[in-house]
Amino acid sequence: MGFNPKDAVDAARDIATNAVEKASDIVEHAGDILRGDLAGGASGIVQNSIDIGTYAVDRTKEVFTGAEDVDDVDDE
Repeated sequence: MGFNPKDAVDAARDIATNAVEKASDIVEHAGDILRGDLAGGASGIVQNSIDIGTYAVDRTKEVFTGAEDVDDVDDE
C-alpha cells in the first residue's frame, strides 16, 4: 500500500491529541511530587512519557505500513 498524505495528517492529529491528554496526566503527577509523593509522581511521569512515544511510533508504523492493528513489541 502506498503512502497516503491524508492518513499522515490524521495520524499527526491523533499523536498530538494523545500527547496533550498524556501531558495533562504528567501535570497531575508533577502535583503529586509537589505534595510529597516523589516516587509515585516520578513513576507516573515516566510512564506517561513512554506512552506518548509508544503511541507515536505505533501510529507512524500504521501510516507507513497500512496496518490497522500494529503489533506490540515482541518479547522474543
